[in-house]
Amino acid sequence: MEPELSLTEEQTVVVVGVGLMGGSVAAAALSRFHECRVIGIGRNRERLRQAADAGLLSDWSETISAETIPHGSFGVVCLPVDQIPNAAQALLEAGCEVVTDAGSVKGSICRAMNARRARRFIGAHPIAGNEHSGFEHADPDLFAERACILTPLDSEPADVDRVAAFWRSIGMTVYQMTPDEHDRVLALTSHLPHILASVAAGCVAPELLPFTGTGYRDTTRIAVGSARLWASILTDNARHCLDSVQAAQLLLARFRTAIETNDAALLEVLWEESARTRRLLL
Repeated sequence: MEPELSLTEEQTVVVVGVGLMGGSVAAAALSRFHECRVIGIGRNRERLRQAADAGLLSDWSETISAETIPHGSFGVVCLPVDQIPNAAQALLEAGCEVVTDAGSVKGSICRAMNARRARRFIGAHPIAGNEHSGFEHADPDLFAERACILTPLDSEPADVDRVAAFWRSIGMTVYQMTPDEHDRVLALTSHLPHILASVAAGCVAPELLPFTGTGYRDTTRIAVGSARLWASILTDNARHCLDSVQAAQLLLARFRTAIETNDAALLEVLWEESARTRRLLL
Protein backbone atom coordinates (compact mmCIF):
# COMPACT_ATOMS: atom_id res chain seq x y z
CA MET A 1 0.00 0.00 0.00
CA GLU A 2 1.29 3.49 -0.81
CA PRO A 3 1.37 5.80 2.21
CA GLU A 4 -0.12 9.27 1.71
CA LEU A 5 2.87 11.37 2.71
CA SER A 6 4.21 14.81 2.00
CA LEU A 7 7.50 15.52 0.31
CA THR A 8 10.54 16.58 2.29
CA GLU A 9 13.78 18.53 1.96
CA GLU A 10 16.69 16.97 3.81
CA GLN A 11 19.48 19.25 5.00
CA THR A 12 22.28 16.67 5.09
CA VAL A 13 22.28 13.36 3.20
CA VAL A 14 25.08 10.87 3.81
CA VAL A 15 25.57 8.36 0.99
CA VAL A 16 27.68 5.29 1.68
CA GLY A 17 28.84 3.76 -1.60
CA VAL A 18 29.08 6.33 -4.38
CA GLY A 19 28.55 4.16 -7.43
CA LEU A 20 25.66 4.27 -9.89
CA MET A 21 22.95 4.07 -7.22
CA GLY A 22 24.72 6.17 -4.59
CA GLY A 23 25.80 8.71 -7.16
CA SER A 24 22.25 8.96 -8.48
CA VAL A 25 20.88 9.40 -4.94
CA ALA A 26 23.42 12.20 -4.45
CA ALA A 27 22.54 13.82 -7.77
CA ALA A 28 18.79 13.56 -7.08
CA ALA A 29 19.16 15.07 -3.60
CA LEU A 30 21.30 17.97 -4.78
CA SER A 31 18.94 18.75 -7.65
CA ARG A 32 15.76 18.62 -5.54
CA PHE A 33 16.78 19.81 -2.04
CA HIS A 34 17.92 23.41 -2.37
CA GLU A 35 19.90 23.68 0.89
CA CYS A 36 21.14 20.09 0.99
CA ARG A 37 24.70 18.95 1.66
CA VAL A 38 25.59 15.49 0.37
CA ILE A 39 28.45 13.70 2.08
CA GLY A 40 29.89 10.67 0.29
CA ILE A 41 31.49 7.79 2.18
CA GLY A 42 33.69 5.22 0.48
CA ARG A 43 37.00 3.37 0.55
CA ASN A 44 38.65 4.88 -2.51
CA ARG A 45 39.91 8.40 -1.84
CA GLU A 46 40.57 9.17 -5.50
CA ARG A 47 37.13 8.02 -6.64
CA LEU A 48 35.47 10.12 -3.93
CA ARG A 49 37.48 13.14 -4.97
CA GLN A 50 36.46 12.60 -8.58
CA ALA A 51 32.79 12.32 -7.59
CA ALA A 52 33.10 15.60 -5.69
CA ASP A 53 34.81 17.24 -8.69
CA ALA A 54 31.91 16.01 -10.84
CA GLY A 55 29.52 17.95 -8.60
CA LEU A 56 27.91 14.91 -6.92
CA LEU A 57 29.26 15.49 -3.40
CA SER A 58 29.50 18.50 -1.12
CA ASP A 59 32.05 16.68 0.99
CA TRP A 60 33.45 13.17 1.39
CA SER A 61 35.25 10.90 3.82
CA GLU A 62 36.73 7.44 3.98
CA THR A 63 35.39 6.84 7.48
CA ILE A 64 32.06 6.82 9.29
CA SER A 65 32.42 8.60 12.62
CA ALA A 66 30.90 11.34 14.75
CA GLU A 67 33.52 13.67 13.28
CA THR A 68 32.46 13.03 9.67
CA ILE A 69 28.67 12.62 10.11
CA PRO A 70 26.69 15.71 11.21
CA HIS A 71 24.15 14.88 13.91
CA GLY A 72 20.63 14.53 12.53
CA SER A 73 21.77 13.50 9.04
CA PHE A 74 19.75 11.25 6.74
CA GLY A 75 21.76 8.17 5.75
CA VAL A 76 21.45 6.07 2.59
CA VAL A 77 23.55 2.92 2.22
CA CYS A 78 24.19 1.90 -1.41
CA LEU A 79 26.49 -1.10 -0.96
CA PRO A 80 26.30 -4.80 -1.84
CA VAL A 81 23.68 -6.56 0.29
CA ASP A 82 26.12 -8.30 2.60
CA GLN A 83 27.82 -4.99 3.53
CA ILE A 84 24.70 -2.97 4.29
CA PRO A 85 23.98 -3.91 7.95
CA ASN A 86 27.43 -2.96 9.28
CA ALA A 87 27.46 0.33 7.38
CA ALA A 88 23.91 1.20 8.46
CA GLN A 89 24.74 0.46 12.10
CA ALA A 90 27.88 2.60 11.88
CA LEU A 91 25.87 5.53 10.50
CA LEU A 92 23.34 5.32 13.32
CA GLU A 93 26.10 5.21 15.93
CA ALA A 94 27.90 8.14 14.30
CA GLY A 95 24.91 10.48 14.46
CA CYS A 96 22.54 9.82 11.56
CA GLU A 97 18.99 10.36 12.76
CA VAL A 98 17.52 7.79 10.40
CA VAL A 99 19.07 5.41 7.87
CA THR A 100 17.70 3.63 4.82
CA ASP A 101 19.31 1.60 2.05
CA ALA A 102 19.01 0.61 -1.59
CA GLY A 103 19.52 -3.14 -1.26
CA SER A 104 17.78 -5.51 -3.67
CA VAL A 105 17.22 -8.12 -0.95
CA LYS A 106 15.52 -7.19 2.29
CA GLY A 107 15.16 -10.33 4.43
CA SER A 108 18.78 -10.79 5.48
CA ILE A 109 19.34 -7.06 5.97
CA CYS A 110 16.22 -6.53 8.09
CA ARG A 111 16.93 -9.61 10.21
CA ALA A 112 20.44 -8.34 10.93
CA MET A 113 19.23 -4.85 11.82
CA ASN A 114 16.34 -6.18 13.90
CA ALA A 115 18.77 -8.35 15.89
CA ARG A 116 20.72 -5.16 16.66
CA ARG A 117 17.48 -3.41 17.64
CA ALA A 118 18.25 -0.69 15.14
CA ARG A 119 14.74 0.74 15.03
CA ARG A 120 15.83 3.86 13.15
CA PHE A 121 16.85 1.80 10.15
CA ILE A 122 14.07 1.45 7.57
CA GLY A 123 14.86 -0.94 4.75
CA ALA A 124 14.13 0.24 1.23
CA HIS A 125 14.50 -1.00 -2.32
CA PRO A 126 14.30 1.69 -4.98
CA ILE A 127 13.50 -0.35 -8.08
CA ALA A 128 15.63 1.60 -10.51
CA GLY A 129 18.97 1.30 -12.21
CA ASN A 130 20.58 0.21 -15.43
CA GLU A 131 23.36 -2.04 -16.66
CA HIS A 132 26.11 0.49 -15.92
CA SER A 133 28.20 0.91 -12.79
CA GLY A 134 30.15 3.82 -11.34
CA PHE A 135 29.20 7.39 -10.42
CA GLU A 136 30.07 8.49 -13.96
CA HIS A 137 26.66 7.15 -14.99
CA ALA A 138 24.78 8.84 -12.12
CA ASP A 139 21.42 10.27 -13.15
CA PRO A 140 19.37 12.67 -10.98
CA ASP A 141 16.21 11.34 -12.65
CA LEU A 142 17.07 7.65 -12.26
CA PHE A 143 14.34 7.25 -9.63
CA ALA A 144 11.66 9.38 -11.27
CA GLU A 145 8.33 7.58 -11.76
CA ARG A 146 9.72 4.32 -10.38
CA ALA A 147 8.61 2.22 -7.41
CA CYS A 148 10.33 2.05 -4.04
CA ILE A 149 9.43 -0.65 -1.52
CA LEU A 150 9.87 0.01 2.19
CA THR A 151 10.16 -2.90 4.62
CA PRO A 152 9.91 -1.33 8.10
CA LEU A 153 9.92 -3.59 11.13
CA ASP A 154 9.54 -2.19 14.65
CA SER A 155 10.17 1.40 13.59
CA GLU A 156 8.58 4.64 14.74
CA PRO A 157 5.91 5.86 12.30
CA ALA A 158 7.64 9.26 12.11
CA ASP A 159 10.87 7.60 10.94
CA VAL A 160 9.02 5.52 8.35
CA ASP A 161 7.24 8.67 7.15
CA ARG A 162 10.55 10.50 6.83
CA VAL A 163 12.14 7.74 4.77
CA ALA A 164 9.06 7.41 2.57
CA ALA A 165 9.00 11.18 2.08
CA PHE A 166 12.66 11.16 1.02
CA TRP A 167 12.10 8.57 -1.72
CA ARG A 168 8.92 10.34 -2.83
CA SER A 169 10.79 13.63 -2.97
CA ILE A 170 13.23 12.25 -5.54
CA GLY A 171 10.37 11.06 -7.72
CA MET A 172 9.39 7.59 -6.50
CA THR A 173 6.07 5.95 -5.69
CA VAL A 174 6.40 4.29 -2.28
CA TYR A 175 4.92 0.96 -1.20
CA GLN A 176 5.29 -1.12 1.94
CA MET A 177 5.81 -4.90 2.22
CA THR A 178 7.22 -7.33 4.72
CA PRO A 179 10.87 -8.23 3.99
CA ASP A 180 9.91 -11.79 2.98
CA GLU A 181 7.09 -10.63 0.71
CA HIS A 182 9.50 -8.23 -0.97
CA ASP A 183 12.08 -10.96 -1.55
CA ARG A 184 9.48 -13.36 -2.97
CA VAL A 185 8.10 -10.76 -5.38
CA LEU A 186 11.46 -9.40 -6.51
CA ALA A 187 12.81 -12.91 -7.10
CA LEU A 188 10.26 -13.11 -9.92
CA THR A 189 10.17 -9.52 -11.16
CA SER A 190 13.88 -8.64 -10.95
CA HIS A 191 16.21 -11.45 -9.95
CA LEU A 192 14.84 -14.04 -12.41
CA PRO A 193 15.05 -11.67 -15.42
CA HIS A 194 18.70 -11.02 -14.59
CA ILE A 195 19.38 -14.76 -14.33
CA LEU A 196 17.66 -15.43 -17.66
CA ALA A 197 19.52 -12.55 -19.33
CA SER A 198 22.82 -14.01 -18.14
CA VAL A 199 21.82 -17.48 -19.38
CA ALA A 200 20.78 -16.13 -22.79
CA ALA A 201 24.05 -14.21 -23.11
CA GLY A 202 26.09 -17.25 -22.09
CA CYS A 203 24.47 -19.53 -24.65
CA VAL A 204 25.98 -17.59 -27.56
CA ALA A 205 29.64 -18.14 -28.41
CA PRO A 206 31.68 -14.97 -29.07
CA GLU A 207 32.20 -15.86 -32.72
CA LEU A 208 28.41 -15.77 -33.21
CA LEU A 209 27.97 -12.21 -31.95
CA PRO A 210 28.15 -10.66 -35.46
CA PHE A 211 24.91 -12.51 -36.21
CA THR A 212 22.92 -11.20 -33.24
CA GLY A 213 20.13 -8.68 -33.65
CA THR A 214 18.04 -6.45 -31.44
CA GLY A 215 16.38 -9.47 -29.81
CA TYR A 216 19.68 -10.67 -28.37
CA ARG A 217 20.79 -7.15 -27.45
CA ASP A 218 17.52 -6.23 -25.71
CA THR A 219 17.23 -9.54 -23.87
CA THR A 220 20.82 -9.59 -22.61
CA ARG A 221 21.33 -5.88 -21.85
CA ILE A 222 21.17 -6.39 -18.06
CA ALA A 223 23.55 -9.36 -18.20
CA VAL A 224 26.54 -6.99 -18.09
CA GLY A 225 25.76 -5.76 -14.57
CA SER A 226 28.19 -6.21 -11.69
CA ALA A 227 28.93 -9.91 -11.17
CA ARG A 228 29.86 -9.33 -7.54
CA LEU A 229 26.66 -7.42 -6.85
CA TRP A 230 24.44 -10.05 -8.44
CA ALA A 231 26.23 -12.96 -6.75
CA SER A 232 25.48 -11.23 -3.44
CA ILE A 233 21.81 -10.69 -4.36
CA LEU A 234 21.19 -14.24 -5.58
CA THR A 235 22.87 -15.95 -2.63
CA ASP A 236 21.12 -13.70 -0.10
CA ASN A 237 17.74 -14.42 -1.68
CA ALA A 238 18.53 -18.05 -2.54
CA ARG A 239 15.25 -19.65 -1.41
CA HIS A 240 12.99 -17.36 -3.41
CA CYS A 241 15.37 -17.29 -6.39
CA LEU A 242 15.33 -21.10 -6.52
CA ASP A 243 11.52 -20.97 -6.59
CA SER A 244 11.60 -18.46 -9.45
CA VAL A 245 14.10 -20.59 -11.39
CA GLN A 246 11.83 -23.60 -10.86
CA ALA A 247 8.87 -21.63 -12.26
CA ALA A 248 10.96 -20.71 -15.30
CA GLN A 249 12.08 -24.31 -15.79
CA LEU A 250 8.46 -25.54 -15.72
CA LEU A 251 7.38 -23.00 -18.33
CA LEU A 252 10.48 -23.68 -20.45
CA ALA A 253 9.67 -27.39 -20.29
CA ARG A 254 6.20 -26.67 -21.70
CA PHE A 255 7.80 -24.77 -24.59
CA ARG A 256 10.23 -27.63 -25.18
CA THR A 257 7.45 -30.23 -25.19
CA ALA A 258 5.41 -28.16 -27.65
CA ILE A 259 8.41 -27.86 -29.97
CA GLU A 260 9.26 -31.58 -29.70
CA THR A 261 5.67 -32.59 -30.52
CA ASN A 262 5.30 -29.97 -33.26
CA ASP A 263 2.33 -28.52 -31.34
CA ALA A 264 2.00 -25.10 -32.96
CA ALA A 265 -1.33 -24.45 -31.23
CA LEU A 266 0.22 -24.89 -27.77
CA LEU A 267 3.18 -22.70 -28.73
CA GLU A 268 0.77 -19.95 -29.76
CA VAL A 269 -1.10 -20.24 -26.46
CA LEU A 270 2.10 -20.13 -24.39
CA TRP A 271 3.48 -17.22 -26.37
CA GLU A 272 0.26 -15.22 -26.18
CA GLU A 273 -0.13 -15.80 -22.42
CA SER A 274 3.30 -14.33 -21.82
CA ALA A 275 2.78 -11.55 -24.35
CA ARG A 276 -0.48 -10.56 -22.64
CA THR A 277 1.35 -9.97 -19.38
CA ARG A 278 4.12 -7.99 -21.09
CA ARG A 279 1.61 -5.78 -22.90
CA LEU A 280 0.20 -4.63 -19.57
CA LEU A 281 3.44 -2.64 -19.07
CA LEU A 282 2.81 -0.56 -22.18
